[in-house]
Amino acid sequence: MSEHIPQDFIDDLIERTDISEVIGRSLELKNTGNEYRAICPFHNDTKPSLTIVPQKGFYHCFVCEANGTALGFLMEYERLSFVEAIKELAKIVGVTVPKTKEDRVVSKENNDLKSLLSQVSKHYEKNLKDSTIAIEYFKNRGINGETAKHYALGFAKKSYNDILKKFGKTEKDKKQLVACGLLTEKDHGGYFDKFRNRVMFPIRNNRGEVVGFGGRVISRVIKDNEPKYLNSPGTVLFKKGELLYGLFESKKSIAERNSAVIVEGYTDVIGLYQFGVGNSLATLGTATTENHINKVFRISDQIIFCFDGDDAGKKAAEKAMKLCLPLVRKNKEAYFLILEDEDPDEFIRKHGHEQFEARLATAKSTEEFLINICNQNSDINSVKGKANAVEDAMAMVNTIQDGIYKDLMIKKIASEYNLTLEKLVNYAPSKKITRKATRTDTQRNKPAYLKNRPSLINQAIRILLHKPELGKTIDLNNQFKHLDQKGVGVLREIIQLIHTKDSIKLATIIEHFQDQKLQRYLSKLANDEGLINKNEMLSEFNDITQRLNIQDLRKELTILIEQAKNKSLNDQDASRLKELSKNIK
Repeated sequence: MSEHIPQDFIDDLIERTDISEVIGRSLELKNTGNEYRAICPFHNDTKPSLTIVPQKGFYHCFVCEANGTALGFLMEYERLSFVEAIKELAKIVGVTVPKTKEDRVVSKENNDLKSLLSQVSKHYEKNLKDSTIAIEYFKNRGINGETAKHYALGFAKKSYNDILKKFGKTEKDKKQLVACGLLTEKDHGGYFDKFRNRVMFPIRNNRGEVVGFGGRVISRVIKDNEPKYLNSPGTVLFKKGELLYGLFESKKSIAERNSAVIVEGYTDVIGLYQFGVGNSLATLGTATTENHINKVFRISDQIIFCFDGDDAGKKAAEKAMKLCLPLVRKNKEAYFLILEDEDPDEFIRKHGHEQFEARLATAKSTEEFLINICNQNSDINSVKGKANAVEDAMAMVNTIQDGIYKDLMIKKIASEYNLTLEKLVNYAPSKKITRKATRTDTQRNKPAYLKNRPSLINQAIRILLHKPELGKTIDLNNQFKHLDQKGVGVLREIIQLIHTKDSIKLATIIEHFQDQKLQRYLSKLANDEGLINKNEMLSEFNDITQRLNIQDLRKELTILIEQAKNKSLNDQDASRLKELSKNIK
């Protein structure tokens, strides 16, 4: 269970934070009246293009479009997790992060499990020292004692009760071992060790705490029903989609090189380290996730995916590339290298460090790899095949956030397939079109002055981000409660939040929503200041809310009419229907 921090504390913390103080600890700020300017750290800036607005608690770069709050700056610049950034911000402001009684209980239980896992890991290490066959296995793979110590490698005996006897003295102990994924409970009572006759790879979190294990069989003959690699099952501590093998051991090297190499297995990570490549990581028997990519991007600006050339490796690379597309930007890059005949461990043992680094240098950029994938999946020598390749390419490109990077990707695809840029801009692949997409396509054919006009909901949110006090003009009992348009739920929540504060910053509103996609959506709206006439903000907001109220009443009328048809109206609703029918046209 992740550490819970009350949302009202986060809101209050953002409100009390002076963003110029936070950013000023890392960057030299120049006062320009009510704002500050600084050299932007998120691109190769030569003149101050980063603007910091203390009144809003927001920063924005007009060159690379980096933006966010004080909390976001700490996460992006200092490469902290969300919780770490909250704690750091609390230190700066001088407040203590609260914890509920339930949180303290869970935290103690989790700490007990971590302590147990640490003891078991040390036990596996001792087993390794006493096992000739396990030592021989690592020697045959070129892994020396220093490397084994660095990764705390161990050995699980060929026994059903080694861990059970050592650590399962009481029933409570046994339940904890089950919770850690170290014991399996039998259907008819009793327990047995989950890991047997395997070399063991402890898996650590960012803080170096053991949270699970991976085990590889060392028998020459593997049984049909026996997996070669076995990971701990999912537990409160062990979440495959969030953890990367080797992150704790490699993060210093990754930060120094500003680059991380993601491979497929434990032995690849360890083999690369043995030969001087200390910035490698591996997913834990699962496909790369968005969580994985974000974790690495917090400590590095570059990721190189280095996978085997078999079908599984190619599919894994393609999926990773698709996940990267919305996350890659000017200062965050992803590259892809497929080793056709060997895995990374085999390659570096056979060819050495220099040859491996040379191969890494040939890794394809995201745009190159995307086009390669599309070309491989279609016969581009035929008209139909080429059309399919373009459709596939644009389907992926359309997942990228609007901006310079997306524009350049479209330009690249246009050049690759000898098409005009005009043909590809606003392109929607035919095989992806749904009923909703068709309506969007119709919208696309509208005149420019209509096509570019934002929705009423977006307009209302944008104005509230810049002038939150206007939210208090909205009656809390009548917040467009019948509307179901996209974004109306966010609008309602913003209005409710504004009503709880005497005054509120733009940053507080953005950080109130912890969903990253939603934060990006709000930040984009906040940056579109050119669409707001500041002198007419009040009248514009009143006009928008009036139109939304009319839409809301019409929606309510439609609902009541439908209920009347079904004869499900009570006296109050019937009276309301009569009133609306008379006044709404």
